[in-house]
Amino acid sequence: MTTGQKIYECRKKLGMTQEELAERLGVTRQSVSKWESDGAFPETEKILELCKLFGLSADELLFGEAQTEKSGSAEEPEHCSRGWGVIKRGDLRSRGWGVIKRGDLHFEYVSKKRLWGMPLVHVNFGLGLYRAKGIIAVGNIATGLISFGTISVGLLAFGALALGLLVFGAFAMGGISFGGVAAGMIAFGGLAIGVYAIGGLSVGYWAVGGFARGYYAFGDWAIGWLSVGETRAAGVHAFEMPAQFQQLCRFAETTFSAGRADFVKWIASLLRPS
Repeated sequence: MTTGQKIYECRKKLGMTQEELAERLGVTRQSVSKWESDGAFPETEKILELCKLFGLSADELLFGEAQTEKSGSAEEPEHCSRGWGVIKRGDLRSRGWGVIKRGDLHFEYVSKKRLWGMPLVHVNFGLGLYRAKGIIAVGNIATGLISFGTISVGLLAFGALALGLLVFGAFAMGGISFGGVAAGMIAFGGLAIGVYAIGGLSVGYWAVGGFARGYYAFGDWAIGWLSVGETRAAGVHAFEMPAQFQQLCRFAETTFSAGRADFVKWIASLLRPS
């Protein structure tokens, strides 16, 4: 089997088009086409990248032969086993799962099944900035509908730094955010910033926290147009709990709609010592 035929076979097993392989390697589609037709030979740098992508040794890619390693007098079977266990190459490929690649400090899995041009599952993490991009993405940097990573971007995102619609992270920014530092439409965290913010330090239109600042602020210390605080409250309408709880209830009933008044009284009740 020629090198071009080997590249073609491995690309097909990954479920990639020539355009996708070219994009992954930073070359043109015409270059990939020439490699596969044996009209040109990949540069050394690209051969190394192809070996890493396909999970092959240079001997396997160039000569179609596996390099046999010996330990003492016994031969080891072809596998990748450096610190991650033992998985024989081809076991998962033959079942249509995709490609498993293992290294000392790197693990990558790309599912064969694809949706909207992306792998259904892409796992890519290790020592370095490895990026995973798929419907479900897990990596040092993860981008997908559902993503898990040190830096994570997605509809549902989990990570040290998470961005998305529903996010969880040390620093979280999104529609609904949970984190040490959270910013979003609805934010929960040690420091929360949003339209609805709940946290130790919260800033928002509606803010609830140890220190709360917003148009409606509730907390131990509260500052806002309507502020309700246990220790201190400052604003146009300021009430301190529990001494002024009844005054607040009357104010809420005469100022707000029934639903909003009930919400204000419920939040204020949480600040009243039992």
